[in-house]
Amino acid sequence: NVARSQSRQRFGQGRINPRPMPVTIIHKAFLADGTQVAIAQTNDTFVAARFDANERPLDRCVFTGGSARDNARGWADAWVRKLRGF
Repeated sequence: NVARSQSRQRFGQGRINPRPMPVTIIHKAFLADGTQVAIAQTNDTFVAARFDANERPLDRCVFTGGSARDNARGWADAWVRKLRGF
C-alpha cells in the first residue's frame, strides 16, 4: 500500500513540460527613422530584432543563458540611443 500523501505531488516537485512555450513579445520600441526594435521570448531564448516600416527584419541577435534578458534589452536600448542621438 502507498501512503495517501505519496500519491500527490508536493509543491515544487512538478515537472516542467519540455515543449517550447509560445513566442511572446516582451518589448517593442518605435524609432525616429520609422524602424522599430522588438524583443521576443520563448523558453530561455530571447530574440532581439530591428524591423523597417513594413515590418521586414533588418538585423537580429539571439541571446540564451542566464543574462539573456538583460543582454537583449541592452541591444535594443543601444539601437534606441543610437537612432535618437542621446
